[in-house]
Amino acid sequence: MSDRKPILPLLVLLVASISLGACSRAETAATDSRNFHTLAEERISEPQYLPGDLPIPEGAGITFTEGEFAGGKKSSMLIYETDETMAELGTTYLKYVKEKALESGTQIMDKDNLLISGKAPGSYSYSIIGSSSEAKPGGTEIIVTWVEN
Repeated sequence: MSDRKPILPLLVLLVASISLGACSRAETAATDSRNFHTLAEERISEPQYLPGDLPIPEGAGITFTEGEFAGGKKSSMLIYETDETMAELGTTYLKYVKEKALESGTQIMDKDNLLISGKAPGSYSYSIIGSSSEAKPGGTEIIVTWVEN
């Protein structure tokens, strides 16, 4: 299991570098939060150390979840596809970060890409990466990672 520890951060960096090459900062638009529910309401059998109150769009298709406990620390990844726009997703996740009083690091959003990352001091680091879905034209793929510090 310790051999897999570096895979999660490396995958996040790879996806970020591919997806966000041409991103620019953009203003967020208002969104209707009733199109979202929480991860706990998604009723996946093992939320893999992710926060239960993480917003997930209604009708999202979860394509991957993985949680790991290695070196005394938990890490987790969630990947899902949705038809929500990048503006709606960005607004929802920026609001979540603000309401949770999470320390914000990077916030990049445009019509095709999303990157929000930061940390909860002394607790965990997070990243939310979004890009246009190749598998589902017109859709969006979101990758969420949570790693204990």
